[in-house]
Amino acid sequence: MLSAVNDQDQIFEESLDHIASAIQTKNPVLKTHLETIQSHARQHGLTTPNLKRLLEVLTSANALDQTTHIALIKILYPTGKVPSRLVCLVVNSLGYSSRKAPVSIQHLLLKWVIMVIDVLEDPSILSMLYSVLFNLLDMTSLRADLCLLLAQITRRKHVRPFRIQMLQDLSKNVGREHALSKLMQIYDTYAPDLLDVKKAAERMSTFSHPDPEWANQLQRIQERADHLPTDPLHQREATTSFCRGAKRLRLSASVEGSYSLDRIDNAEDLVNNIERIRITGLATSDLDDPVLQRYLVLGSEDSHTEDVNECLSKAFMQQFDSLISGRDAKKPFAEVLEEASAFARYTKTLPEAEIAFLKTLLPKWLPPQHQETILDLLSYFPLEPFSDLQTTLLTPLENALLSTIATTNPLATLLTFYTMLITHWTTRLLSASSPPTPAQVATLLAVTTRTTLLTQTLLSTSPTVSTISLVLTHLSTLPTLVGPPLSIPLPPPPPLTTYLIIFTSPSLSTLSKLCSLLTSWKIAFESNVSAARHQEQIESLNAALMDTCNLLFRSRAFNAADGHALGCLVPQPVVTSLLTYTSGLDPPQPLTSLFSLSHNSNLSALSIAAFREAEDAAEDKQPGSVAVRHAGPITMKSLAQLGREGGVKMGWKEYRVLVLRWLNGVGVNGIADFGAATMPGMRQDAVAKAKAGVA
Repeated sequence: MLSAVNDQDQIFEESLDHIASAIQTKNPVLKTHLETIQSHARQHGLTTPNLKRLLEVLTSANALDQTTHIALIKILYPTGKVPSRLVCLVVNSLGYSSRKAPVSIQHLLLKWVIMVIDVLEDPSILSMLYSVLFNLLDMTSLRADLCLLLAQITRRKHVRPFRIQMLQDLSKNVGREHALSKLMQIYDTYAPDLLDVKKAAERMSTFSHPDPEWANQLQRIQERADHLPTDPLHQREATTSFCRGAKRLRLSASVEGSYSLDRIDNAEDLVNNIERIRITGLATSDLDDPVLQRYLVLGSEDSHTEDVNECLSKAFMQQFDSLISGRDAKKPFAEVLEEASAFARYTKTLPEAEIAFLKTLLPKWLPPQHQETILDLLSYFPLEPFSDLQTTLLTPLENALLSTIATTNPLATLLTFYTMLITHWTTRLLSASSPPTPAQVATLLAVTTRTTLLTQTLLSTSPTVSTISLVLTHLSTLPTLVGPPLSIPLPPPPPLTTYLIIFTSPSLSTLSKLCSLLTSWKIAFESNVSAARHQEQIESLNAALMDTCNLLFRSRAFNAADGHALGCLVPQPVVTSLLTYTSGLDPPQPLTSLFSLSHNSNLSALSIAAFREAEDAAEDKQPGSVAVRHAGPITMKSLAQLGREGGVKMGWKEYRVLVLRWLNGVGVNGIADFGAATMPGMRQDAVAKAKAGVA
């Protein structure tokens, strides 16, 4: 059986060679070879190489008679997608020239392009050739089919004043031809009232398919082709596409009562015509269109969701096919991902087709390929039960990032993703009409437990400026979930996280962000006292607040005797050793004050600058009143001595308030608001500022 098939293929190839030789000379036995080619093509179709050979014959000067030309064109059934280079080959054969194919053959070749429009490898190739096709409208023999083809591919970008004028002039010269009038109607939908189109007089039917029987045969051949998978989605796509082509070419702009999105020029147009707009034949490139995005949000219907899902299903299935077969897809994978990502960023949701695709892709994904776009898409994943989320998203993603050597700083990348994911979840929960479900709360608790371990690992292994900033950015997304109206009982950052940031903080900015974060957590807890929380959460936050306050404002570093304080979790033997070391310095330094406003490496210069301004203000108010200026650093004892020696008289509490207000004035709001929130007498001001968004 296999031998018989091979023999048939060999005979077919030999017949093709004989036909190709007719380019040079007339062959008297062509009829036999033509019958062989016709029989094989009608049954099996033509592979791309064989299709290319026949088109080269048909579009070149040859010795074949017209009957043979017609017979060959009728059996040009491709078994797969038609490459763009073959479309260019056919279009190049159209027009006036002695080197071009005869006009009667051009007419048939153009019809062939129309009939294979649904199986082009890259449909955008016709848009690229739009100028060439449009300029052939003066050919009477091709005009009807050219109008049909142009009507299919015309978009707003193609409608230009010079083309409108050319259509107007052509209509005056040749009269009101049916096909030309239909093309002018398409143009009129994009540029109303610029063309003389008598709408009332012509309620014309849409273009009919050139040869429905041929299209049905092509469908049958492609369904039998070995390269097409048996996946139901692919079968549905092929059937739908060809049934549409065989029965009637669908032109969205010519549907009675409809309004094309391409005609929308501004928000007013969109609002006024939102009930009349129809969406047909979505492509992934359309998903990046701002007009379509706004329309899907404002006029969302179930059918629109189905259109988007079908569009994405086709696009992603083609990508899978290209990976399996090794052939290039119609559109680069990166471009499809970018267009899908643009749609997700605007709608803040992932269509079902994208979710299904990403679930399939993740176990096979090798970072850093398309890493940024894929992570952006994954961050819009819905808030599912944690068991499902862990299986389909979190575990495959973590395995992909952490097991790939080429990934740069995978832990930081993973934390950035979690930050985006929680931020998008928060947005959806805040905009929802009902409170979070117990399953959603459980998922958030499980995910934040996961990220707590991740942040501590990052702080322990890579305490850089960028790492600390990344951790603080992540932690700052959580207080919104804790406070009203969501009131989700998430645990605050563990005290260890606070201590790691304080003692490894290389900049004033990170210290200020940490203080702002602690203030936000304190206010979130205080504004929702009735929420059911574990006592451990309250004690954990109080420990972080008290120890930070002892370090910065109270000169009681590492003191574990105060209520709630943990002494920054530094063991007592270590504290004793540090006390011995600092007391032996020249001059001796008190360990308990080394992290205060006056001695902290990030704050000491600012603190003395604030005091210098106070001294200058006192001197300006009463010249000669400041006999002695403080050399710094300032302590409670040195302030008392300064007052006795004729310097500015100021108490220790007044000094700290002065520095905090000065920091607030120069933009270091985090530390200033934290001090106000934890120091007696200024707490209400801190709460008011935090609620106003200052903290």
